[in-house]
Amino acid sequence: MIGYTEVLQVIGAMIIFSLILTTANRYMLGNVEAKITSEVEVHAVTIAQDMIELSKSLPFDAATSGSNIPGDIPDDFVNADPVPANNNSNNRNSLQHFEDFNGYSEDITTGLGIFSISTEVSYMDPNNLDQTFSQKSIYKRITVTVSSPSLRNDVALNYTRVYNNSN
Repeated sequence: MIGYTEVLQVIGAMIIFSLILTTANRYMLGNVEAKITSEVEVHAVTIAQDMIELSKSLPFDAATSGSNIPGDIPDDFVNADPVPANNNSNNRNSLQHFEDFNGYSEDITTGLGIFSISTEVSYMDPNNLDQTFSQKSIYKRITVTVSSPSLRNDVALNYTRVYNNSN
């Protein structure tokens, strides 16, 4: 009888130990998943920010390219309601002006998966920069959206650019 008691105690200890180990593994797996999710989200934000930085390096408008200063601002800006869609919507080298980002889309393959980028540019109401504007203004906003199957939610970043005769 004494031998069976010790065997039952060992079996009980093994069950308790396996429950503790299973719980610890579950927490470690959750931490790894959170780390990977954070990495993917940071990568998506970096891709979106890179697109915004690229848009900042281009002229504000086709009328302002080549250091031209339009005589009548904003009426001399591109004729649009509010901005024309980009004709080359997936060729980054074709982007020459800020408004060319309207309708731009691209897929980027990285070590963390495939990221889809889409951008939209619109004129903003000078009296309320939270509202789009159907007329030309000195304010344009780019919205960059990055999506991926690895992301829980799409990443969307905005940047509002103002024309001030030096950009």
